[in-house]
Parts: sequence; structure tokens; C-alpha cells
Amino acid sequence: MRRPLRNLAILAFSGAAALGMTNTASAAPETLQQQIDSTIAQHGGTQISAYEISWENGDVIMAFPLPGEEKAPPPSAAAREVQRKAAEKEAAKRGITISPAAQPPAATVGGCPTETIGNDWYCFYQDDNYGNRRLQWNAEHLSNVYFSDYGFEDEASSWVNGGGKTIWVYDQTAGKPQGTGPRIWTENDHSHSTYVGDANNDRANWFRTS
Repeated sequence: MRRPLRNLAILAFSGAAALGMTNTASAAPETLQQQIDSTIAQHGGTQISAYEISWENGDVIMAFPLPGEEKAPPPSAAAREVQRKAAEKEAAKRGITISPAAQPPAATVGGCPTETIGNDWYCFYQDDNYGNRRLQWNAEHLSNVYFSDYGFEDEASSWVNGGGKTIWVYDQTAGKPQGTGPRIWTENDHSHSTYVGDANNDRANWFRTS
């Protein structure tokens, strides 16, 4: 989700003030912890750090920006540990054994981790240029994964595909059963995009991988 409407909000407030509507109190923005608590209350998950939630034993991680920041920080130590375990689990499914001593530090693009040994991660971002919340996976998903399960429906504006999978991202057609709609972009292996484009912005509803 891009943020081009701030000036419009300022103009709207100024117009209201000019009309004598200065007694309307605006709600205070949620704190970081309130955002995390609200997400867990609605979508489950486990808080693993001051700014991260994990689902499905680390297969899915959401990171929030720290107060005053526009982008989520790189993975915390707690997230790196669950990422390591998730990568080992995925590698074991493919008959690969990963030695912890051989596992190099994760490199990142936009804070999205990747592994030279093991399974690579792919991430979606709420704003362009890898801004705001980051939602990341590392396993293959041959059936639909719905962003609504994580409070991220119609939110993605940029992405990083750190691994060798191909990822197909879809919109939902209004009035049709869930999982019905057009493909709006394809993520080739080891690629990334700082912005999905105006036509696709805030439209992603689900994805599948190779």
C-alpha cells in the first residue's frame, strides 16, 4: 500500500477547521504492540520478538516496522532461529541434510532472508520499496495460500523472491468463490520488485508456488 494521500488528509483537516469543525478528535494510531495483539487476536500466530509474529512453526513470519520507522527491520535472532528450523524441515522433505555449522549467515534484500544452503525465502511488503509490514514464507505451496489468513489481503505493493521457486500471485474476482480470479503478477526465481505497478497495487489475494 503506497502512502500518497497524506497531503489530501492535511487538506481535509484544514478544510474542516475552516468550517469550525475543530472539536472532532481523531483516534490515536495503534502502538506497535497493539498492532501485533490485534493481528494475533484476529488471525492467530505467536509473537516471537518485539516486532514479529510467527505462524505454523516458523513457516510464515510477519515483521512490523519499529516506531518511527517506515520499514520492518531485518529478522531478529528469534526469527533467524525459527527460519533455520523451517529451512531444515523443508530441506529434509527433499532429502537434504543441512549442517548448522555449514549454514552461512542469511543475506537479505529488503530484509527478506535467504539461505545459500537450504530453502530460500520469499516476501511480500505492504508498501512500495519494501516498506511497512513484511510477510514471508519459505516452503513450497502447490495449492492456494490466502493473504486474508494473515491480515494481508489487498495489501501487497512490493516483493522479493529469494529462492528458486516461481510464484504466481492472484486477485479475487468479486462475487465469485474464493480462489477465483486473474493472475496479476509472476515472480521468477531470484528476483524482486520495488513496486508492483498501479494496476496491481493492493490487489493480491492469494498465491501459489512451483
